[in-house]
Amino acid sequence: MAYSSIAIANRFIGLAADEQKKLTNMQLQKLVFLANGFSLALLDQPLCYHNIHAWQWGPVFPQLYKSFSKFGSSPIADKAACDESIPETGDENEVVVSVWKNFGNKTGAQLSALTHEVDSPWDVTWKTNQYGIIDPALIKDYYQKLLGNGK
Repeated sequence: MAYSSIAIANRFIGLAADEQKKLTNMQLQKLVFLANGFSLALLDQPLCYHNIHAWQWGPVFPQLYKSFSKFGSSPIADKAACDESIPETGDENEVVVSVWKNFGNKTGAQLSALTHEVDSPWDVTWKTNQYGIIDPALIKDYYQKLLGNGK
């Protein structure tokens, strides 16, 4: 099942709070993007139903950005209002938790650098369609190759 980028971000905010950490909007953008990419590669389905755009500082979910923009680059104080949430069990949650364990300790700049790698979905899209939507098939293929199970 696919969720809003805000629901996924709220799950990451909860995981961070469990460790007495706070996240920035940039960190959330990149963590949600990574979770969506790994979901496409591992579960053959998107984790998020919102479109992802290639903005200057990497992949961005505009709805998510707007929800937390009042914090600027400061740590986010609390979850955003959202009518849905990711269950704390199941495959989708496992992807989110795995992304948190592997990438949750990185800064926004470090996560942005990961998403800016040459031939990444953001890089390919930015070169041809700045601020355009990143094709989910491009994301899936990239993350399958990262995991070693791409074609």
